[in-house]
Amino acid sequence: MNRSRRRTVKRLPKLSLAVATACHLVLAARATTGAGGDQPFFKPLLSEAAARATVRIAVADAGYDSEDNHRVAREELGVRSIIPPDAGRPTARPPTTRHRRNMRRRFDRKADKGHYGQRWQVETVNSMLKRNLGSALRARTARRRSMELLLRVVTHNIMLLSNVEG
Repeated sequence: MNRSRRRTVKRLPKLSLAVATACHLVLAARATTGAGGDQPFFKPLLSEAAARATVRIAVADAGYDSEDNHRVAREELGVRSIIPPDAGRPTARPPTTRHRRNMRRRFDRKADKGHYGQRWQVETVNSMLKRNLGSALRARTARRRSMELLLRVVTHNIMLLSNVEG
């Protein structure tokens, strides 16, 4: 990777969301910059979402796959986690850890297909944010871009709530 591309990737904004799929309300958000895995954001997002609403099932894409994330959801928060195992590296050997091995079995027999299909509701919220509030960020610094993303999330929630009550 060349130096200018690395510099650009460091400045890219990234928004991670926990969404109530029934109403598209954002329950928790993390705004950061740069490339990197999603795994570290799972626990804070799920904890914040669970503090704001009753969460029975957490559905996430393969970027959040880790045994620790399954353990936190299931054992610490009492939430059933549905995250596809073996992100980016499908193999014939099953995962060696308990929760990821269980997820692999359930995905192989399509047991969670209906619930996992709800993950696309987060993409709908991303689309709503961009369509209603614009896709371009105006802030120049990484900190201000993160603040602008979070302000858009709050605005999105207010717009949803004002339509519900109005």
